[in-house]
Amino acid sequence: MATVELEVDRVLQLILPHIKRHISAPPSIFEKGSFQRPFKLAVTGLQGSGKSTWSAEIVKAINKTGLKAKTLSLDDLYLPHDGLVAVRESNPGNKLVRTRGQPGTHDLELAKWFFEQFDHPTTDERLFPVFDKSKFSGEGDRLPKSEWHRTEPGEVVDVLVFEGWCMGFQAISDSALRTAWEESRAAAAISNSTAAWAQGWAGSTDNTDNKLPTQTIANHELEHLAFINERLGEYNNMFMGPKHWNYLVHLDTDDLKNVYAWRLEQEAWLWKLKGTGMTDEAVIEFIKGYMPAYELYLGPLRQGFFQTIGGRTNCQLSMKLDSTRKIIEIREF
Repeated sequence: MATVELEVDRVLQLILPHIKRHISAPPSIFEKGSFQRPFKLAVTGLQGSGKSTWSAEIVKAINKTGLKAKTLSLDDLYLPHDGLVAVRESNPGNKLVRTRGQPGTHDLELAKWFFEQFDHPTTDERLFPVFDKSKFSGEGDRLPKSEWHRTEPGEVVDVLVFEGWCMGFQAISDSALRTAWEESRAAAAISNSTAAWAQGWAGSTDNTDNKLPTQTIANHELEHLAFINERLGEYNNMFMGPKHWNYLVHLDTDDLKNVYAWRLEQEAWLWKLKGTGMTDEAVIEFIKGYMPAYELYLGPLRQGFFQTIGGRTNCQLSMKLDSTRKIIEIREF
């Protein structure tokens, strides 16, 4: 990820003025004594876009300026293994929650507790939960609190960096969800009919678009999409909505099919490094599970994460990546 190392300093120059203004501002009337809440920086991006690497490099670059930054991933807020199993078993027909990842598979009480450590501290120490994805044959489990990361007693955190694949997504209305689903179903019916006619006319064809689809809402029941949308709304209200954040960095792309290529590349690297990993078919099925969220929520995010709360500008940095993850456009708005 040499591109990240080369570009992060340029990106940080856009973010640093916001951080410094926040830190130099006097504490609000809601904060105790001289306590100042950290600058909250969110990093979001498509699967395989490099958001974890970007988050780590941003933290490293901020720390080099003399400020203190810490990071946490949304993945570390997953429910413990038994909680994940309970979600799966209580929604047996919902393909979206067969595995961890979607809204509804994270621990909201843990998220609330984690962020309150910075908003309303009761001790000088901050704890960072850790989720081990290798537990239970890859299903994962939360590590005991004794193995969590922690700050030193009295250590000040100037910047809290939080990364997650659905960070920045905001729930839509029931009517908007139904409209999107119905339109997707209608488009899928036309596409299937056309494909069947073409196959009958020309014989069997290798349709790459069907193998790497970017239009997948029609493959799910409306009630299953609604479950995810409702859980996302809960996340927004509690800790992921724009009112909770000072700035957002978004890793986007010019073609959603790049997501498949990026994850296939990552898995090939994992096989080379460890001799284990998912098959190409498993990776593709894995990505298909995330496509409905991209279809439903990427559009509004591209228009502006903070637009719903008004009055805030230059608080979102969007970077468009090509198939090689090279930045082809940077926009702050």
